[in-house]
Amino acid sequence: MTDVRRWIAGPCAVLLLCAGLAASAAADPLAVLAAIKGRVQVARGSATARAAGFGSALERGDRVIVPAGGSATVFFNDGNVVELAEKSSITIGGQVASKPRLGPGGELSSEVYSNVSRFVTGGSAQTGLVAMARVRGTDTSTPILLAPRNTGVLASRPSFSWRAVEGATRYRLAISDDQGARWSRETTALALDYPADAESLAAGGEYLCELEALSDHGSLRTESSSFEVLRAADAGAVLASLERIRATAGAESPAGHFLAGSYLFGHRLYDDAARHFQALARLSPESSAPHNALGKVYQDQGLMDLAAEEFHRAYSLASTP
Repeated sequence: MTDVRRWIAGPCAVLLLCAGLAASAAADPLAVLAAIKGRVQVARGSATARAAGFGSALERGDRVIVPAGGSATVFFNDGNVVELAEKSSITIGGQVASKPRLGPGGELSSEVYSNVSRFVTGGSAQTGLVAMARVRGTDTSTPILLAPRNTGVLASRPSFSWRAVEGATRYRLAISDDQGARWSRETTALALDYPADAESLAAGGEYLCELEALSDHGSLRTESSSFEVLRAADAGAVLASLERIRATAGAESPAGHFLAGSYLFGHRLYDDAARHFQALARLSPESSAPHNALGKVYQDQGLMDLAAEEFHRAYSLASTP
């Protein structure tokens, strides 16, 4: 037990650090820092200004200060997205010291903000503790099914991926629902596109994905996971919000990926959320926040070893001067 606590202390610390000001923010902050460049700071009350990061929750009266060569994107609870240029500042809920400019799309819906703020403020310290403790336990085996895994999906013809099993020469993938088997295929690869000759999955349907690793001598390992295809109306609403995020924050901008990933996480669209956080990590390689976010995604999917790796990367980056 002592060893486990020592090993998880770093990742838990980084979760508190990555959350930045969110640890002391209200459950429903007035605004969120959706992107930063340079040494952006936030001053709260009479306290000394401190460095801020992706996902910092902002309260009324907080002052965001952008240095020379820097920039920041602030997402407000009224849906406005404000971009701050270098040598500018803004007081949350107060007067703007240097006039900011709105993102191209102007504002997003309150539903988007609600999902983003819940992601920012929700259980970050506990997430790291649970993930690390379970990885270090003796009763956890490495999952082999990667996607879709314990998630919702937007597409009625999703793709599937898994990890290699030692000794396996091929894999059998089978999809079923409460009516029975839908289809099954064998492949030697570690991924499978939805078969062209198979009927599309029904919107709103819940499905079981079963993967069996096979050798020439028989079955080596079997694992299953569930996923749900969103109802058409729900999928349409999510896609419309994603398009609005792209128009407002930029399709390939750090803010766009952070907002999209946080929003998708709120809808339990974990595979899609992970892709945005992975893109954010590539765009902001010096930031710990994308890895912290990926850790949350993988923890909710039950991919505890991947969660542990991401929390450890976040800790390493946050510890670097």
